[in-house]
Amino acid sequence: MPPSHYEAEQIRAIAAWKRRKPHLASPLLNRARRPLVRLGRKIIPAPASRFALDALNKMAEQLVRDDWILRHGGIRSLEEIGAQSLEFSDRLADKVIEEGLKLATGVGAVTGTGSLGTLLVGVPASLGVALRLIHRVSQAYGYSTERTGDRGFMLHILALATAETAEERTRALENYHWQLEHHLVGDAVNDAALAVLQRIVFGRKLASFVPGLSVALNAYANRSFSRRAGLAAKHVYQERWLLDRGRIAGWIAPT
Repeated sequence: MPPSHYEAEQIRAIAAWKRRKPHLASPLLNRARRPLVRLGRKIIPAPASRFALDALNKMAEQLVRDDWILRHGGIRSLEEIGAQSLEFSDRLADKVIEEGLKLATGVGAVTGTGSLGTLLVGVPASLGVALRLIHRVSQAYGYSTERTGDRGFMLHILALATAETAEERTRALENYHWQLEHHLVGDAVNDAALAVLQRIVFGRKLASFVPGLSVALNAYANRSFSRRAGLAAKHVYQERWLLDRGRIAGWIAPT
């Protein structure tokens, strides 16, 4: 069945999002973060990082197992949500993202006081809020890891959302497209996605000790971080919705 006018507009938006270039400041920020990232990888090796990320992802999955999405959608089940139009799910996803950004801003403010304790709590809290948002967006399109078993896919979406160099983004998109073509085989996050997520964990809190500014900066950074995660999840699940309903023959090429 050919896509409707609205669906065709979203296909173009997904293609443009895939083509988006990293921010001009990203190379400078990455160079500044590099020593901290190297130190962090020595302290917490890849197996421990993988275990911690998986634990956060499981926790995020548990946090969305309620009827919030059904109340806001006026629907009785995720199956009913999946039977609605793409436009309906997009509106629901926008509500989900709006709610998630409020939580992310609050968490950022609370964990941005500049102490070591809040730093140690702030990183997993930021990741947990973003992962919770990704899980919730998947429900807006009628999906859930409880039904599909693709929990690891959420970590790949987070890696895609936060890739900050052209090389990282290209590898993240290639990995995502491969997963679509192979029906999300493999639940574990792969090495390319893990490298991006390790950089986020070890490198994103450089401003946390700036006196007087850390609360505002951390609140803004958390909101921006979750916004990228929510937008990536929205486009990923739009594409999956279109594929599952035969509106497109394969993954959408960046244009």
